[in-house]
Amino acid sequence: LPAHQRRWQPYTQAQIAALGALTRKLVERYQIPPTQVLAHSDVAPERKQDPGPHFPWRELALHYGVGAWPDETRLAELRQQPAPAWDALGWQQRLARYGYGIAPSGSWNEQSRAVLRAFQLHFRPALVSGEADAESQAILTALLERYFPEQR
Repeated sequence: LPAHQRRWQPYTQAQIAALGALTRKLVERYQIPPTQVLAHSDVAPERKQDPGPHFPWRELALHYGVGAWPDETRLAELRQQPAPAWDALGWQQRLARYGYGIAPSGSWNEQSRAVLRAFQLHFRPALVSGEADAESQAILTALLERYFPEQR
């Protein structure tokens, strides 16, 4: 279906439980790092939107140990003490450091918007705009601190 005709449905608790159990087994069996549990939208942000805004990333991370999620205490701290806004190159470099396939150019282009939309879809699905904002910056900062502290 074209994107404008797509309708995303919430996952049921039974679906989430089955997904959590299955993905936990796969993560353990294949020793997949948290930041490598991805969706189509993370891997091909300019072409894919699935699994959509209702995918239970937070629940999988917090209740099943599957995937990455920012430390919520640290995220609350970052929200209270906003940092200076990053420029386009800063966003691109940090998204690339987290693992998104983006070429840092210093120009806020369609690729940058698509990658940030994918990031927001994964970590802040309530507001997916593709535009840089303080909330997305705080989330990305918390993720980098948690999963890539050596690359500060």
